[in-house]
Amino acid sequence: MEAREFPMAQHPVDSLRRTIETVRGTVEYASIGEGDPVLVLHGMPGGFDQGILGFDWIADAGLRLIAPSRPGYLGTPLSSGESYQAAADAYAAMLDGLHIDQVSVVAISGGGPSAYLFAIRHPDRIKRLVTIDCIAMQTPMPADFNGLASKLYFSDAGQKLFNWLARKYPRFILSQLIKDNSHLTTEEINDQVKIAMQDQNQVKSMLRILKTMGQFPLRKAGVLNDIKQFTTMAPIELAEIRCPTLIVHGTHDNLLLYQAVFASNQIAGSQCLFVMKGSHFCAWIHPDAARTQKTIIEFLKGTSLH
Repeated sequence: MEAREFPMAQHPVDSLRRTIETVRGTVEYASIGEGDPVLVLHGMPGGFDQGILGFDWIADAGLRLIAPSRPGYLGTPLSSGESYQAAADAYAAMLDGLHIDQVSVVAISGGGPSAYLFAIRHPDRIKRLVTIDCIAMQTPMPADFNGLASKLYFSDAGQKLFNWLARKYPRFILSQLIKDNSHLTTEEINDQVKIAMQDQNQVKSMLRILKTMGQFPLRKAGVLNDIKQFTTMAPIELAEIRCPTLIVHGTHDNLLLYQAVFASNQIAGSQCLFVMKGSHFCAWIHPDAARTQKTIIEFLKGTSLH
């Protein structure tokens, strides 16, 4: 493997960190941008930093990005919403404290259940819903969870190694991310990595995503709770969702595609964007990633989808 040094993506996320005391408990969040507010719910692992570093393109498009740490992650204690129903209520309480009446919601992966439940439990608070490679139902194993990947993704030492490798050998880590999160062939993975290496935005996205998985001890409670909730949660009454909904999913996501199909069948009038040969990271690392992000922005702004 040829070593090629990429600087780790920098962003003053710590200076954006805020906490708010609500009737549901403490909620940590960060906000950037101006315009109509968009609530972004991160995956597993993650935190408010994943919302900022992974979705700043929403703020760049003229919208206000509000990114909480889900309960159990970083500065939001698990007691603020151990169940996904309680987490959805905590988001509503946070919005009360911020004096925000309505938001659009964007969720990725493990942020899906509480996003869907927010739309169901607080229908007057949500304008539009976008789910990206999201969990929508009980899942036997958490997303991206297998032997080697779990040791890398879900340990502090593993994350430090992963981030070092990403800076030194980005081609290898891009390949590993796609391999662990898709059922693409080796040739298809190599084709996507070749394109990604020529696109600084995709390389930057990879580095930023990995950065928001570090400091694992501060995210461990949230990860363990997600694992518990994924495997035991009751069915979500998706048919009760009435807001405009866009479901984005990679066709070659190795675990969750069937959940997107199920959600689209349950939510009346929902629109789907299935990213061909897309992995679990299809909105960031894929030949059509920029187009996918543009489509999401158009939906959030209420303009026609292309």
